[in-house]
Amino acid sequence: MNRFYHSERLEINQNIYLDDSSARHALQVMRVKTNDRFIVFNGDGFDYLVEVIEIEKRKLKLHVLSRSINATESPVKVTLVQSLSSNEKMDWIIQKATELGVNHILPIYSTRSIIKLDTARAEKKLMHWQQVAVSACEQSGRAKIPEIHQPISLIKALQLSMLNKNTLKIILAPNGSASFESLPPLNHQDIVLLIGPEGGFSEEEITLARNHLYIALKLGPRVLRTETAPLSILSIIQYRYGDLS
Repeated sequence: MNRFYHSERLEINQNIYLDDSSARHALQVMRVKTNDRFIVFNGDGFDYLVEVIEIEKRKLKLHVLSRSINATESPVKVTLVQSLSSNEKMDWIIQKATELGVNHILPIYSTRSIIKLDTARAEKKLMHWQQVAVSACEQSGRAKIPEIHQPISLIKALQLSMLNKNTLKIILAPNGSASFESLPPLNHQDIVLLIGPEGGFSEEEITLARNHLYIALKLGPRVLRTETAPLSILSIIQYRYGDLS
């Protein structure tokens, strides 16, 4: 069944006009018609079954029929701290990380980051990234949308991660001393993943992360690209701690 995002509160027996962007996609791409039924979600963790009761030019008027719990959220809560990369790579990372169940995405500036954003560009990027995550939720069946945060520096990200003591903190490093088998068992902890840019983290940055209690993890004998590394580690984490089987 088709799924579309709606940004406002939803209630059973309510009549609503679907968000313009979702309505445009539903009408132009999916060719929905009057009396068609599909799922709408707004990020609250529920799926809402709706029926099209009226089509007004480019607007879709819907009636909310029922609400059901969406059971696609992973039991493990993961924050992806991702060094900024080029536009296409960043979109890819956000899309696939959303599909793999990540809860928060925090873009960071590191020494070898090739992308630098001023405040205005960062705001525009944030809106774009959030839409990428919404679209990934529509496709993957999720009803909770990952929160994407404003880009900050690596040192600020390390300081923020220290505020929550109940986290397993991992930095991917080609020369890391830990393997996945050596990681401690997860005891109701959240996980923070720290991924470097195209040129990787500097030795100073890896040392700094270790000083903030990050485990330097080597993910096999090959050096992975910045867009490959988060998807690989997220898949392994969801298999070991989460709901991939």
